Amino acid sequence: MPVLKTSLSIDAPADEVWRVLTTPELVREWACAYVEGVSIRTSWREGDPVTWKMPDGGTRAKGTVAAFRPGKTLKFVYTDAEGVAGEPRSFADTFELSPGPGGTRLELTVGPLDETAFEALKAPTEAAIREIKSLAEESAQIHGLRRAS
Repeated sequence: MPVLKTSLSIDAPADEVWRVLTTPELVREWACAYVEGVSIRTSWREGDPVTWKMPDGGTRAKGTVAAFRPGKTLKFVYTDAEGVAGEPRSFADTFELSPGPGGTRLELTVGPLDETAFEALKAPTEAAIREIKSLAEESAQIHGLRRAS
C-alpha cells in the first residue's frame, strides 16, 4: 500500500511551526484543505485520543496521539477508519520537523493508504502543508523571528 510523503522548507523556527501544528485555531486553518470547518479535539498527550470533528458535530476520524515531541515529531494513528467500500483500515499522519536551510524542514507522511485514498489525499495534503508554511512564516514575520532577506 502506498505512503504519501511531502516536505518543504519553512522560513520560521521549529517552535513556530510546532505552534501552527498544535494550536487548535491554527489547525482548523490548515486542516480545511481536507474538509472545510473540520476541527481537532485532543489533549496533545501521547496515548490520548484525537478526534477530528465536522462542523455539524459528526466525527471525521478518530485515533490516538502516537508521538508528541515538541518541536520534533507529531504523530496520529487512526485505526478502523472506514476505507473504500466500508473496509476498515489503519493509517498514520506523521509530522517531522528538523533544521533546514533558512529555518525548519517539515516532512509530512500519511499512510499506508489504499490507492483510492492515496489519490484522494494527494492534493489536499499538498495544500495543507503549504498552508502550514504560510501560517508559520506569517507568524514568524509578525513576531520578528524570520531571517532578514
